[in-house]
Amino acid sequence: MILPTLFSRARRPARLAILLACLAAPSLSQAAPQPPAATAVQGSADMHAREALASETLRYLQARDYKGLEALYQKIRGSGQRTPSGIWKQAQFYNQLRGFGQWSTDAAYWDTVQGQAKAWQKQYPKSVPARLFEAYMLIKRAEANRGSGYYDTLTEKQRRDLSQGSAAAMRVLEETQALAAKADDPEWHRAMLKVLPLTSQFTQERYQKKIGAAMARHPNYHEAYFTAAGYSMAHWGGAPDAVEQLAQDLNNVGGKEQGAMYARLYWYMDQSAYKGKIFEVSQADWPTMRASFEALVAQYPDPWNLNAYAYFACLANDVGAMAPVLARLGQQIDLRAWGENGAATHARCATSTLADPQFDSKQAAARKVRLRRLLTETMQHAAAQRGRKEYREELETLHKAEELDRAMGWVSMPVQYKLARAFFTLKRYEETVSAITAGLPAQADYTDAYWMRGQALEALGRKDEAREDFDKGARYLRKVLPGAWAGLNASQRANVAEMQRKFLEYGFETPTFPAD
Repeated sequence: MILPTLFSRARRPARLAILLACLAAPSLSQAAPQPPAATAVQGSADMHAREALASETLRYLQARDYKGLEALYQKIRGSGQRTPSGIWKQAQFYNQLRGFGQWSTDAAYWDTVQGQAKAWQKQYPKSVPARLFEAYMLIKRAEANRGSGYYDTLTEKQRRDLSQGSAAAMRVLEETQALAAKADDPEWHRAMLKVLPLTSQFTQERYQKKIGAAMARHPNYHEAYFTAAGYSMAHWGGAPDAVEQLAQDLNNVGGKEQGAMYARLYWYMDQSAYKGKIFEVSQADWPTMRASFEALVAQYPDPWNLNAYAYFACLANDVGAMAPVLARLGQQIDLRAWGENGAATHARCATSTLADPQFDSKQAAARKVRLRRLLTETMQHAAAQRGRKEYREELETLHKAEELDRAMGWVSMPVQYKLARAFFTLKRYEETVSAITAGLPAQADYTDAYWMRGQALEALGRKDEAREDFDKGARYLRKVLPGAWAGLNASQRANVAEMQRKFLEYGFETPTFPAD
């Protein structure tokens, strides 16, 4: 039986222009990109600022000094309070609140921690950080009780603990929303983006709306979008281009750091998920990232950011971009910014001094590879949506696949057939006909296409045209079925039987074979 070919030899000029600059299961730690400080340049002002703030916050937490915590919060809150590299001090403060406590299943221990959160709120009833501290401890307790196994391996108690804990954390966030809005505290959005995926309310559609709400209020609060990127990935049901779309949206949404957010997001994702293979496994586009780093270091010319710029330029084999940044850094090399094997990576990169004369053509080839990979992943995502009977979502995903198809300069039958099938399921028969008609020049002998279009024509009352399609489908099936039958699986054989019944209704016989 002939199967549809994904990359057709019959190419057409792309009719839909789409800009695909790029993309990408991270661990879901929301600390800013920050490997162990032991490898850092001694005397780094940025490192000292972060470490001092973390130490002060933790000291107050451990001492239950809520007055000290509140005073520190008031001192470092707001978008103007940054470390030299541009990291929000407010986010660093909240990192300590979020990371507080042991990974324990001891109920008495967690009751004590929850009591600490309540004591803070009692002393400061309108405190936003006190309430977010409670939410973070509730979700941490729930995650500790859940354990690290796959969901289908969890006990009923583990599932119940996760459900109840995440619901309790969500209630705290909902009760805190008005206070956080009045205080203009962006951490509330980050907390929501952390808690929602662990609740029974989670869907990707709902999650993307929460991301949009955060962006509308606080487009440059890095940590919220580091969290969002992690939970937008495929193993959380996210679209294959979700991280790339988030990076592009953040880069263009406005705010003080417009233009720099693409680099920040992918920098985090490389450290948390891609581990130095950002340009092999994600849709990140180096020209876009390079421009974004230029915007970042223009605003925050700290060695931490410059080291990251040089590191990513090296990963992209862009010696022309890397060399002047290394020269600018001089001896201010911070190996924390050079990936997991910082010293080895830096040593290798530092010896690359000659620009590749074929760099531009290699970048163009790499973009085509990413495009093909994204198309494959998009088709797989659509199939998963269909399996869950999310037919409207499937159709939306297949429209993206169609754009990708055309961007590569052709129209392929797999995309058009699955698009037609989605239209047919939704009883959009005219569009079913159009999709199959668009795909047939790429694969004119695909039996299933005539069967699908014939059914749509039949539903539209155009039975003479349907008969023509069923006749063609039956002729192609008679030709290929004898040689293909033995290799078909049970599902494919059932599909053939369904086609044969329809063809026979119109008087077109096809060969039959006994079941094995």
